[in-house]
Amino acid sequence: MLVMLFQNISRGFASWKRVKEVLCTEPELKDGSFAQDTKIHGMIEFRDVSFAYPGSGQAVLEHISLKVNSGETVAIMGATGCGKTSLVNLIPRFYDVASGSVLVDGVDVREYKQKALREKVAVALQKSELFNVTIQENIAWGKEGAAEAEIRAAAAAAQADGFISAGTDGYDTLVAERGMSLSGGQKQRISIARAVLRQAEILIFDDAASALDLKTEANLYEALQEFCPQCTKIIVAQRIASVRRADRIIVMDQGRILLQAPMRSFLKPAGSTRISAILKWERRWRMPDKTSRIYQDICHSQMGEEVAYA
Repeated sequence: MLVMLFQNISRGFASWKRVKEVLCTEPELKDGSFAQDTKIHGMIEFRDVSFAYPGSGQAVLEHISLKVNSGETVAIMGATGCGKTSLVNLIPRFYDVASGSVLVDGVDVREYKQKALREKVAVALQKSELFNVTIQENIAWGKEGAAEAEIRAAAAAAQADGFISAGTDGYDTLVAERGMSLSGGQKQRISIARAVLRQAEILIFDDAASALDLKTEANLYEALQEFCPQCTKIIVAQRIASVRRADRIIVMDQGRILLQAPMRSFLKPAGSTRISAILKWERRWRMPDKTSRIYQDICHSQMGEEVAYA
């Protein structure tokens, strides 16, 4: 028994040292002091931003300059690993830039109190984190003290009200740990409802609708325009259908912005001013820049011989 006791004490001391290191670690992100209201709401600006993850010498983003106006819907596309998620993670200041600056409402994010900054931003991710509580409680986690009517309105905007109400217990349905009792699309819609419930100035969808069918996704973005018309929306997506209603599309490659423009200016038939509901893919496309070839390849790989416009 003495030997066992000695072993337990030794293990306890070793564990305590590791736990103490975590508890006593000083955060690398230092809180700013700015928490006042701003005259501008929902504006984002990247000024010559470069970024590398801590401990890595390889730059993930290089010389990014971008301005998103209040109320604008901007879509970000590009190949896997081009830096799309890294770019949007700098907005709520999950990381600090290596050089340059990120401004929200005209103020550098490093000057904000982190709580004040993140109250301006709502994020919905591809992987939905759900808890072992009711659906209503999972959605309500997005806004403290949210009324039941607000929760239902957010769920309706996220196209989740239909399957929730169809259940035996409705919004009181208990969700299994990590959402194992729901399908991928259902989990994503609950996660989106949680994000839009906040009515934040900036709404970020990081491939958050990847598990939805095209019709549901189209209904979602249409409903969001009515539910939060003034909020700025950043949509990171892989599918052309997900971004066709955006005001502007940004194409990234290897940590840089190759080009940005309204969607219809990417693919425009030469000698034609009228854009029909569906444009045929032909060899006579006049591209605004040779770099838009990447966007052309994305369109062709997903939509074959036709490019659909909303």
